[in-house]
Amino acid sequence: LVLSGSCAPRFATHERTMLDWLIIGGGPHGVHMACRLLDRGVRHQGLAILDPHSEPLAHWSHCTKNTGMLHLRSPSVHSLDVDPLALGRHAETEAFLEAKQSAASDEADFIPPYCRPSLRLFMHHVQSLIESNDLMRRWRSARAISIEDSDGCYCVQTEAGDSIEARNVVLALGAGDQPNWPDWAADFRDGKERGDLFHIFDHSFERERIAKDDDVAIVGAGISAAQLALALLQTNPHRRITLVSRHFLKREDFDSDPGWLGPLLLKGYQKESCYTRRRAIIQNARHRGTMAAEVSDRLQKAILKEQSIALEMGDIESLRRGARGDQLELLLRSVELDEGAYEETGELVLQFCEQTKTLQANTIVLATGFEPERPGGRLIDETIEALQLPTAEDGFPIVDRYLRWRAGLFVTGPLAELEIGPASRNLSGARMAAERVIRSPEADQSAGPVSLEEALRMETLEETNLDPRGLASATG
Repeated sequence: LVLSGSCAPRFATHERTMLDWLIIGGGPHGVHMACRLLDRGVRHQGLAILDPHSEPLAHWSHCTKNTGMLHLRSPSVHSLDVDPLALGRHAETEAFLEAKQSAASDEADFIPPYCRPSLRLFMHHVQSLIESNDLMRRWRSARAISIEDSDGCYCVQTEAGDSIEARNVVLALGAGDQPNWPDWAADFRDGKERGDLFHIFDHSFERERIAKDDDVAIVGAGISAAQLALALLQTNPHRRITLVSRHFLKREDFDSDPGWLGPLLLKGYQKESCYTRRRAIIQNARHRGTMAAEVSDRLQKAILKEQSIALEMGDIESLRRGARGDQLELLLRSVELDEGAYEETGELVLQFCEQTKTLQANTIVLATGFEPERPGGRLIDETIEALQLPTAEDGFPIVDRYLRWRAGLFVTGPLAELEIGPASRNLSGARMAAERVIRSPEADQSAGPVSLEEALRMETLEETNLDPRGLASATG
């Protein structure tokens, strides 16, 4: 995402005016929340976004670029705009058509199923939202380090030494700061060893820096691992690329059933009063380590027909430096079919061998997702203690139907998943969360009561947001 000079931040660093709303986190959830609050009637001057990066969606854009993503997994109706049809209309604007022509891109703007948009279109639309809502004027580049109750409002301290006061705060924190590092990679992560081992979601990783002649091993077999393998293949079809997985390749349109976006599955979930059982439902509902059909088709072609990508199924035990020093070696136990279980049940059951084998590569990239723990680190730990906030056994917030952790303090994204459900971290979850927040008493106080016309429009938006299939054809 490239921002023009005219959109550079112009927010005074030490401005001490009282805000109506402060959104902590400028990723997809934070940007959509800002758009919804402004559309709801919140004063532009009364809103700000606080984020350590210099521009919106910076880390999200960094990660999608590293994977080599071409199309989103989410359908077009789950854009960051208020109107679910906006992305389809944006694809027909002169500005996007000119940008697409200048880039000489022949990729489809939308692909099936459910009219999924290209990353190029999605990010161009995000840029237009930032400009049309003048979000850079409300942008503050700093990391929040504390949140305190201050006479009916919140006082947020930043690492830059600023103090921001706001009547309402939305915690829109993602999992970007907690990529999942396996135990066997700890020595290389902690600096005890030096080597070409990276995590695909690390802030410091850049795919372009992998030498074109490097043999690469990618640990993981989900959509990010597959996209990275295919992207590396484009830069050099003759290099050795190996996917290391503990399971067969798995296909799923989405990373959870679309029924989790509406009453079909959420009705029963909301009736569950035990948050430990809710957590178990979320874990079982997510399709971890899966990929969309078109990515799976391209990958299987590269593995089976072209044989340009290898699939190594096994369980990694350790990582070490190779004898020559210019390679890393993965020690892994291969998998084999449990013949007894197959004869008894007819199902393919895999088990790991006791004997290890070695896989060598110049570069190893972990595509092992994010840690499942609550995001926010020390900021959230200290806020929980200072404000005596309720949490479930797993440490995640217990919130009300408006996603309030307490009066004036809201959550979205991973922090809201015990209320929103398995889709909470996704773009659809951003829309579901914003719909809750703008119906809150705090939104009424800062933006005024909802008119009948606005209430009907919000009801229509809510129905559309909950079903990715409903308007997909209309946006294509």
